[in-house]
Amino acid sequence: MLSFLKIHMRINILIGLILFVFLSLSLKENEKRQRPNIILVMSDDQGWGQMGYYNHPFLQTLHLNEMAKNGLRMDRFYAGAPVCSPTRSSVLTGRANDRSAVYAHGFPMRRQEKTVAQALQKAGYNTAHFGKWHLDGLKGPGVPILAEDNRNPGFFGFTEWLSVSNFFDLNPLMSHKGNIAEYIGNSSDIIVNQALDFILGHKNEPFFVVIWFGSPHDPWSALPKDKSNFPKGMEEVQ
Repeated sequence: MLSFLKIHMRINILIGLILFVFLSLSLKENEKRQRPNIILVMSDDQGWGQMGYYNHPFLQTLHLNEMAKNGLRMDRFYAGAPVCSPTRSSVLTGRANDRSAVYAHGFPMRRQEKTVAQALQKAGYNTAHFGKWHLDGLKGPGVPILAEDNRNPGFFGFTEWLSVSNFFDLNPLMSHKGNIAEYIGNSSDIIVNQALDFILGHKNEPFFVVIWFGSPHDPWSALPKDKSNFPKGMEEVQ
């Protein structure tokens, strides 16, 4: 009888342990699913007035209009600085750009900085950067980021990255984690399509995706279908 009770207790303990492990795994899976996905989109040199929902005379920002209509619109949300690199550093670090040594565009960000991408990466997020980077100190036209660049997006917390050092437009040369890749077409379409592929591949896991466009920064190259929406002669205005 005693042996039977011992066996019964051991079976109950074993069942309890199995249930505990199962519930723990289930809770971790639910926790993973409940974490919000984050997509950060930023255009380059676009003024607040260059939006259709601010009644611009000819710019038709249809998707942005819809987002402004159905989402939360913050009309007094100011960038950390009025130019490119300082804004990017303040967005990633949450600190004033002078503290990260990005005093103006083209200044490299301090390697000691801690970014939101690194924090989310440690929290189990899949992190990715697509588009303009401009935090590695290069000041000229956009070029692909070399693998040995010690301020590439990977160093600052992005597991996946397809990036350019500075502004870029049609038919861009980009860097996929240090490997040079040539693309044909509009750069905005290219990085959004690449970002969508990443999102679809990680749709069952939490992700943090940064999409930083090169447009509408110059050189203002455009496909014929895009030029057709503007008044005659407008495409020649600089």
